[in-house]
Amino acid sequence: MNKNLLYGVAGTIGIVAIIAISLVFFVPPSANTKQSDLIQDTKTVIPPTTDVKEQTVQQLSTVNLRKIINASNPSISVNQDTETVYASFVKTESQQINVYLMSSNDDGKTFSEPAQVNDVSVAAQMWNTIPIRFGPNDEIYVAWMTTAEHPDFPWGITEIRISKSIDGGKTFGPSINPVKGDASEKAFFDLAVSDTGTLYLSYLDSMTNQYEKEGFEVIGYPSSYKLVKSIDGGKTFGDIITLDNQNCVCCQTSSLMGPDGEVYFAWRDLQYESDVKTTNTSDNPYNYGNANGTLPENTKPTTFETIRDISIMHTTDNANGNEFSSPSKVSPDKWYLNACPDAGPGMAFDSKGRLHVAWFTGSETAPDGLGYYYAYSDDSGQTFSKVLPLLTDKEFIPPTMVSVATDSSDNIWITFADQRSPDVVRYSSIEEGHLGKVHLVIIDKNQKTLFNGPVASGAIHEFVDISATNDIAHMAWKDGRDAKFVSLVMQ
Repeated sequence: MNKNLLYGVAGTIGIVAIIAISLVFFVPPSANTKQSDLIQDTKTVIPPTTDVKEQTVQQLSTVNLRKIINASNPSISVNQDTETVYASFVKTESQQINVYLMSSNDDGKTFSEPAQVNDVSVAAQMWNTIPIRFGPNDEIYVAWMTTAEHPDFPWGITEIRISKSIDGGKTFGPSINPVKGDASEKAFFDLAVSDTGTLYLSYLDSMTNQYEKEGFEVIGYPSSYKLVKSIDGGKTFGDIITLDNQNCVCCQTSSLMGPDGEVYFAWRDLQYESDVKTTNTSDNPYNYGNANGTLPENTKPTTFETIRDISIMHTTDNANGNEFSSPSKVSPDKWYLNACPDAGPGMAFDSKGRLHVAWFTGSETAPDGLGYYYAYSDDSGQTFSKVLPLLTDKEFIPPTMVSVATDSSDNIWITFADQRSPDVVRYSSIEEGHLGKVHLVIIDKNQKTLFNGPVASGAIHEFVDISATNDIAHMAWKDGRDAKFVSLVMQ
C-alpha cells in the first residue's frame, strides 16, 4: 500500500557529505536532451570505516556518480552475459508519470540517453524498485505499475505491466498486463527470467476485507503472495498460483533464478490466524504512531500483533511452478507488530551456489538488537547460518528494504538506508527533508567483513538498490527529489 512509503522523504536536495564528490546533473528527458548533457565527475575515494569488529581495512573508489533531477525509484541491474549496466528511474513530466531506462557499456562511466519504457498513453507508478531482467537472447524486461482511484481501496487499485525491448533498451514495445482478475492492489512485485526465456512474475495481491478476532482488527488489509509465468517471452501469462495466502502487505518481495534451475522467492511472512498476541499499542515502537513516540488520537490502547519474519521457498519441478519446497524462515526473529514495515528482504546467489539473504527486523529477541542482519544457506534455503548483525540499535531504527548482490569474486554487497535520528523514535512518516545515510556492507567469500559503513548522506529515501559484475558494484538511491547512481570499486 502506498503510504507515501513511510520514511520516504522528498525535500530539498541534500549534499553527499560522507565524501567530497562532484554531483552530476542530468537534464530532464526531452527532444533536446543530448549525451553531452551528462557531465562526468572525477574519481573519488571513500575511506574504510573503523567501528566494525574484525573488519579488513578496505577503501572504495567511485567510478562515477550522476544525479537525475526530480526522479524517483532509482533501480540498477547488470546483464551478466554482456556486462551492460542498466539504470531505471521514474519521472513526472506534464502530469504524466513515466519510467525510463538508460544503459552503460563502460562500467557506469557513461550512459545512453534514456528511453521511455511505459506506453505513452499509460502513466506509471511505483511503490518499489523497478525490476530489470534479461532474457537468453538479451531481451530486456522491465516491470512497472499503474494505479487508479477506487472507492473500496484507500490507496487505489493497482495493476502490473511488463515492457519488453529487443534492441538493447533503445525502444520498448507495447506493455502487457500479466495479471487479470478482480480489482485489487497488485504491487510489491519482482521478476525472474530463466535460461530458456520463461518469465516468473511474483507479487502481493491485497484485498479490502479485514480479519478480526475477539472484536479486534488483527489485520486490515489481508494480502496473498502470488505468481504468474509466461513461456512465450511475455506475450501471454498463465493462471495465478498462490505461494502464500497470508503475508505482510507492503514489504517488497524478491525472486531470482537459482543455479539449480529453480525459482527462489523471499518475502515477509505473516500468519494472522496464528502467531498472534495481544499487546498495548504504545509499547511497541513499530506499531503505527507519530515520529516523536506519541500515538494519534482515537488509537485503540490494545491491539493484536502478529509475527512478520522473512521466509524463503523455491520451485522443485524444474521451475514449472506446480511444486514448491516448504517455506523456511531465514531466522526465527519472532518480530511481533501491528503494522507493515515496508522492509522487504534482498537475496543473491554466488558462483558456488551459496544463497545470501539480508533483511531488517524489529524483534526484541534479535541477537544484537533491532536492525539489519545477514545469513547464508548452502542447502538451497532449507537451513541458514548463524545471523550476522550489519547495523543495529538497542533503542529504535527505522525499517527499510534491503538489496543484495554478489560480484565475480563472490564478495557479497549489501545496502540499505539508515534513517536513524533523535527526532524519530517510532514507526511513522518522516518530515520532508529529513537526513539519512546510504549504508553499505561488503563481506567476502570467507565471511570476512571488508567494509561496513555509510557511503553517502542526504535526504535518503528507503529505496536503495545494488547490482554487481566483475569487481564493480553499481548502486542507486533516492536523495530528496533526485535519483542518484554510482559505481564502486574496492581498492
